[in-house]
Amino acid sequence: MRHSPGLSGSTLVERSDGLVTVTFNRPAAKNALNAENWQDLNLILDEVTHNPDDRALLLTGAGGNFSSGADLSGGLKEDADGQKTGLTGHRQQATLHEMRNVNLIINRLHRMPKPTIAAVDGVAVGVSLGLALACDLIVASDRARFCEIFVKRGLALDGGSSWTLPRHIGVRRAKQMTMLGDMVGADQALVWGLVNEVVPPEELLKVATDLGRRLAAGPTTALSLIKRLIDDGGELSFEQALEEEARAQHIAFTTGDMHEGVRAFIERRQPNFTGA
Repeated sequence: MRHSPGLSGSTLVERSDGLVTVTFNRPAAKNALNAENWQDLNLILDEVTHNPDDRALLLTGAGGNFSSGADLSGGLKEDADGQKTGLTGHRQQATLHEMRNVNLIINRLHRMPKPTIAAVDGVAVGVSLGLALACDLIVASDRARFCEIFVKRGLALDGGSSWTLPRHIGVRRAKQMTMLGDMVGADQALVWGLVNEVVPPEELLKVATDLGRRLAAGPTTALSLIKRLIDDGGELSFEQALEEEARAQHIAFTTGDMHEGVRAFIERRQPNFTGA
């Protein structure tokens, strides 16, 4: 891993074969997310969105945990003028506006026009579970644990989990997780459909990276269209979904990757997609 220019040491970035691996790097705090993490993530999402060489994103955590959620341990910092800073490092505002700042970042991850994966080891709790759920795929180690901890702190939900969680595991199980606040182990998460795959801890990053590289080597525009169709399909009628598929297919037909896919089929070889 290496520090990326403009980022704090709280977040590490590595780029390889079109895959951008982002690692929350506060292992002593179980990667609890502080203002630097949020600022870093916002910057990284902007880079990945606009850089054509970045074709997939992998989100993970250092030291055996994904993230224990928001950093609530040390109180708020002060800026150079002695003003308290909020969740994302800017001057503190009312909680509503602080949460909206965080929400903008999570929504950027959810709507990222390129495929995303979360590799979860250890705990994924609270808002960090929301980040994982905002990704397209989740690979977990067999010691991973997931928790909507909010109710045990007297809080409601955040991180987008009121929307993502019931869509992944159903309304009743979502209510069970959020209203009781119990930990859910990796095997149960797999049965419920919360994660895509469970692997031994020593294989987690390799499996997730291999998946990420497969996605990074795919037809980027087609993958973006597929992602948007699936994410938005639940809000549409069947007829509307068919129309959106027709429009998406029209766009896909204009890409170089589509023509490469057809040529590869005719020539009986694997396609070499470039994202064009």
